[in-house]
Amino acid sequence: MRAFHENRIYGSGLPLQISRVRNMNFLAHWHHDLEFVYISEGSLQVGINSETRTLKAGEFAFCGSGDIHYYDSGQSESEILIVVFNPRLIGSPAGWPEERSVRTPFLVRSSPAMPSSFEEEALCELAAVMKRIEQEGEGSWEQSETVMIGLLHMLCGLTLRYVPPGSSERRGNARSAAHLKMMQELLDHLERNSTMPLTLQDGADHARMSVFHFSRFFKNVTGMNYNTYLNELRIRRAEERIAATNERLIDIALDCGFGNVRTFNRVFRQLRGYAPSELR
Repeated sequence: MRAFHENRIYGSGLPLQISRVRNMNFLAHWHHDLEFVYISEGSLQVGINSETRTLKAGEFAFCGSGDIHYYDSGQSESEILIVVFNPRLIGSPAGWPEERSVRTPFLVRSSPAMPSSFEEEALCELAAVMKRIEQEGEGSWEQSETVMIGLLHMLCGLTLRYVPPGSSERRGNARSAAHLKMMQELLDHLERNSTMPLTLQDGADHARMSVFHFSRFFKNVTGMNYNTYLNELRIRRAEERIAATNERLIDIALDCGFGNVRTFNRVFRQLRGYAPSELR
């Protein structure tokens, strides 16, 4: 998965992907497709735009078109069911949700010890639809594609039924949309130029913010500080080169944006827990 803007490519058939993933870790990214997440085991930290939650088994989140989101399993074990699809399958090629904003993209238990009947009903219904989509995707029954499209409509409808609606204040919504668009552009910029010596001031200038406000905003949206995010992009690029080529580590380090091989080795070990040479 690309770390910034993911232009998803599906195989033949429906533009739909259904998967179970253990211990998910993905950098902040965004795409036009819709993404629904159900935590089936354990717990997982999920960030969507500027809101972050640690979701536990039985809880749910969704990402609408253009939402910036990330996953961080940390030291926790988890298994999640993910359904990702192009919004044209539900008749919304321009993106979804179109008709209203939502206050939060998370549906969680407000009190794990004593969840409300409303929360349990909502989570049970959403889980059932997600699991039925998974079953239809795994089976080879007649008209499975038609059934799955119907289930995707139901999934979106139930989501809007159960998540709380957002504020109708246009000014606040416009400001949030502008911040989101700016962050999308910034993530694109960092991906394209991660091999360059980008500083925190460069990021703040690109976002037209003070360094102080930019630093806080960036971490709120991506779940990590600016320099760590940049180094993660560089390390991922280096990992691909190390695995696919016989190039010297010093050449890979310099090409991927590190000033010297010592810094490369130190950062790699900090982020991965082992030396880059161990990949060979």
